[in-house]
Amino acid sequence: MKVKKYTGETMQDVIFQVKADLGPEAVIVNKRKFKKGGLFGFFGREMFEVVAALEAKSADSIAELSDSKGEEADDIVEISNYGRNSKKIERTKIQKTASKDPENKNAIKEFITDLKTAADSAAEKKNRKDQLDKEEIKVGLSEKSNKQQSNHHKNSQQYEENQQQNNKKQDFNNRQKVEPQKVENEESQLTAAQKLQNKFQNKSSGSSDQSKKLNNSNQLYNYLLDQGVDSRNVNLFLKQMDSQIDGDDSDFENQLKEFLAVYFADNGEINLTADQKIISFIGPTGVGKTTTMAKIAAHFAVDKNKKVGLITADTYRIAAVEQLQTYSKIIDIPFAVCYSSSRLEEMIRGQFRNCDLILIDTPGSSWKDQLQLGRLKGYVDHSFVDQVHLLLSLNTKSSDLRSIVSKFSELEPDRVLLTKLDETSSYGDIINIKENYNLPLSYLTFGQDVPEDLEAATADQIYKYLFGDFYA
Repeated sequence: MKVKKYTGETMQDVIFQVKADLGPEAVIVNKRKFKKGGLFGFFGREMFEVVAALEAKSADSIAELSDSKGEEADDIVEISNYGRNSKKIERTKIQKTASKDPENKNAIKEFITDLKTAADSAAEKKNRKDQLDKEEIKVGLSEKSNKQQSNHHKNSQQYEENQQQNNKKQDFNNRQKVEPQKVENEESQLTAAQKLQNKFQNKSSGSSDQSKKLNNSNQLYNYLLDQGVDSRNVNLFLKQMDSQIDGDDSDFENQLKEFLAVYFADNGEINLTADQKIISFIGPTGVGKTTTMAKIAAHFAVDKNKKVGLITADTYRIAAVEQLQTYSKIIDIPFAVCYSSSRLEEMIRGQFRNCDLILIDTPGSSWKDQLQLGRLKGYVDHSFVDQVHLLLSLNTKSSDLRSIVSKFSELEPDRVLLTKLDETSSYGDIINIKENYNLPLSYLTFGQDVPEDLEAATADQIYKYLFGDFYA
């Protein structure tokens, strides 16, 4: 049996150390809380200590245990409650299970037999009732058939005409039911990106209706308001657009495309140079940081053949470490857990020194909790972190998005990464974020597939989301 002692400032940190070292099958033998430092027991720092054990499962260890205890191991059983109130009792006093007690086993067999007998009896009664119902139906059909035959010669012509009409109606109804069902089944197998592309293609095929297009600034103004863009930001957007294009609205679509290319010129994905690049991801809880990191890691490791490393500091969320570790094994890239921001730079300079790109997953924080936001400062230190990407879910209310960006601005994010574009139909906050904070966008995500549901936040991609219903 492997027994080790762990200490930490919080019980959660200690538990994660145990799981990371001994694995999920480790058992907590003892735990205590004590104070470290201080003066005469006062002003000390509260610490937690855990003694954990991992039971050896090999055949040799079992044999050694049996030899050391001798006959006593056969007669005496020690019942342990993780180090509390342990006691030894005779094996003969332990209640036997059904598998070791013939009497209990026979009783269970009799009980199962009674159940089967009752079920067979009920099934037999049901079969007899079904048989009687079938005979009554046959008799009724026979009588009905006789009546129809007696009147057949009188109404044969009318009957044939009605039958033909009914067949035509039935064929039409069947076609109406089958075709939508077939289309629905095909669409259910598509990814979010394919569905979006089909949506744009369908709109394009029916774009002959000129009334559905945006033909001037007045129509664009009303449309952006409907998309959730603040009226102030709509005026700023149109003012910039009018200053860069001429007043001719004959080719309004191309003018809008050209302006967006300038408006979102600072957007773009992570650009790797000859030097190592370190990217840290921050954002509120549930925004999708871990999945997005896996998408970006797979994109650079698989598609671009770069050396990528993953570091997670999210030791607060259950299974966050296991999730990112699973992705790292699938992609075959190095992975590590950082329990303290003070060790982050040392870890990067050590085991990740040969990586082209290092992605750091930070704990999700509530934008209302200043203490949680303060803990993230060590993971976004611009002295060794090249870029900080703030992740925002586009299905969040506009008022909450403003508060989130305002609070997280204390960590000095360099770019914004938008997630869950497939879970909303309003994309006006893309312009709100640009106008209010002037933060460039890096990526757009629109599903759970790794790495497919990830696109660089180029002007063309944003154009499809904002105006795809009209021009795509």
